[in-house]
Amino acid sequence: MKSRDWLNILSESHPWILLLCINDVFFIFMAWLAYPKTFGLLVGIMIIFSVTSIVFGMLFISKNKEKQSKVFYDFLRDPSTEHECRLIESMGNLYKEEVKYLANKLRMQNDQLNDAKLQSLNYEEFIESWVHEIKTPISLATFVLENRKEEMSKLVYQRLEHARIDISDNVERILFYARLQASHVDYRLERVSLNLCCEDVLLELEALLEENEVKVISHMEDVPIVSDKKALQFIFTQIFVNSVKYSNKEIQSFIWLKTGLDSVKKRYYLRISDNGIGVLASDLPFIFDKGFTGDNSERSKSTGIGLYLVKKLCDELQIEIEVESEYGKNFVIQLLFPIVEEV
Repeated sequence: MKSRDWLNILSESHPWILLLCINDVFFIFMAWLAYPKTFGLLVGIMIIFSVTSIVFGMLFISKNKEKQSKVFYDFLRDPSTEHECRLIESMGNLYKEEVKYLANKLRMQNDQLNDAKLQSLNYEEFIESWVHEIKTPISLATFVLENRKEEMSKLVYQRLEHARIDISDNVERILFYARLQASHVDYRLERVSLNLCCEDVLLELEALLEENEVKVISHMEDVPIVSDKKALQFIFTQIFVNSVKYSNKEIQSFIWLKTGLDSVKKRYYLRISDNGIGVLASDLPFIFDKGFTGDNSERSKSTGIGLYLVKKLCDELQIEIEVESEYGKNFVIQLLFPIVEEV
């Protein structure tokens, strides 16, 4: 037992120890009056007996407390009728009503918690099912737009494609948000080419980039990393869409991509820069917070979920994120990937 526990026992037992000491003082005085010749011997025996009684008493209390603690924590983990009876037995009938009240409350809360877990699981399954169902009409819309592109004006096509990308992006956010709320998320880790992964995402966002006249400048080398490709594509989509959404309409907008090896941190990096409106210095530490949109009026249309999900996924995939921005001029986000050697 820890010294702190002994101090707690001593603190709780001090009324009884004090009472025993008072009794000893009284009987020492009586011994002095009745047996002055053997007074010293009697006092010595009395002190030894009292100290021994205190030590054995504290040992008994200590063992009893250990037993009570075990029974109590068993009861907290499972407030069943059996554990309730054991706790009452260990604490005595003096606390019988209190234990019964606590047991009923815990059982009721456990039932409510189990119901909430079941509802959450059903909700998660419904969301995932809905996402997969809604992907069918989105795929159909994509197919129609690709095959009927020549039959509509460029502006109409861009607007429809923009709407399709926006819907698809929001559906993916819902799916990843629901998955990240689960107690366990399965990732498919494989060798992924950052270059090809970015190209796939940019191809998907091509109409959006053209409509907003955002140019992509790539200085990417083929950096093979180990990660979840689908999660990476979602992360890149959120970052690119944000760059387009908050681009500076008064100048030629661009997104600049660069990969390489950070020799200091021993990690591959992907650096994504843009010359958009940037982020206020006061907002920069909070951009990954859930629901945070900042004080910038341009960001009032933001949900504050995209970058939150990016951060959550990066944490799960052990990807470090570094951000910097000069308000009104640029925004830079750098992803640092762990180097995984071939086995």
